[in-house]
Amino acid sequence: MLTLKRKKTETAPEDAWIQDEVSPNEVEDQAAATTADTGHAWTNGERFKTLAATGLLLASCAAGPLALGLHVLGGTPETQTAAVEVQDPAQSQRVSEFGTAFVTQYLTAARGQEDQITGMLARGAARNFTLPETAPQIGAAAPGEAVQTGASTWVVTVGVDQPNGPDGATVRRYWQVPVVTDTSGAIAAGSTPSLISTPTAGDLEVDLGDNVSDKNVEDTVSAFIQAYLVGQGEVAPLLAPGTSVTAVTPTAFTEVSVSSITTTQEIPKSPSEGDLVRIQVSVSATAVDGSNTQLGYSLDLRYRDRWEVAAINPTTASPTPTGENS
Repeated sequence: MLTLKRKKTETAPEDAWIQDEVSPNEVEDQAAATTADTGHAWTNGERFKTLAATGLLLASCAAGPLALGLHVLGGTPETQTAAVEVQDPAQSQRVSEFGTAFVTQYLTAARGQEDQITGMLARGAARNFTLPETAPQIGAAAPGEAVQTGASTWVVTVGVDQPNGPDGATVRRYWQVPVVTDTSGAIAAGSTPSLISTPTAGDLEVDLGDNVSDKNVEDTVSAFIQAYLVGQGEVAPLLAPGTSVTAVTPTAFTEVSVSSITTTQEIPKSPSEGDLVRIQVSVSATAVDGSNTQLGYSLDLRYRDRWEVAAINPTTASPTPTGENS
């Protein structure tokens, strides 16, 4: 099982925000909320419990390697597969999109385009910025990660590829901007963006557990991975009752094999009806072009007369807790 000691959220149409002005009190509330410990949004674990973790950032299981910050992959299934409670995932998405657009607009604006920046700033926000004579060029901007710091205040951190020197090389830099909202749907930046240090993994650790040598588990997992990723066989007969998982289509791979299966739980030698275990699966996959890649999955298995797949974590609903019959 994958256990993280510390944890580490997307996009909407361009017209998804309203450039209304926000009151000075809201800006002051936002400023106070963001002055404490906003330089490391990736490692601010307690705040991340309020993020839209279930639908964001994990859009495709086939994307493979275990994502940094997947706290829900570790521990016992009955306590870790439950979705993180969020207040408003749609709002988080709007804020992320707005923050990303604002940072991009600011970094590519030139002299004479000040109104485009101030039009996205909240009332009371500082406007003493100077734009360059020529519009700078930037590369890709990663969707901003929105961290809610109060009822109407957020901090969005955006990774941007920017030129670094005359040789044309680029470097990923991280920009952070406070965002304020209100119940009417208005959204605005609380200040111009600030450059922050590159987020690091810090002291994050994982525990994958021990290798699983149970043949019944191995047979179920191998058959499921083959059916799920390359369509060799059917997925449905390998699923526990009440589980809804469909094969990845169109498939990106011509061949897959299970490299390893690990767990931090003890696999019972004589499992009982309803027993539930969580395993980590490493998969070696060969793409259509012949290239190879490693994928990582966390599966919950529940026992009836055999082990069956009860969930792919963290993208499916949690299965029935251990000991309850299906």
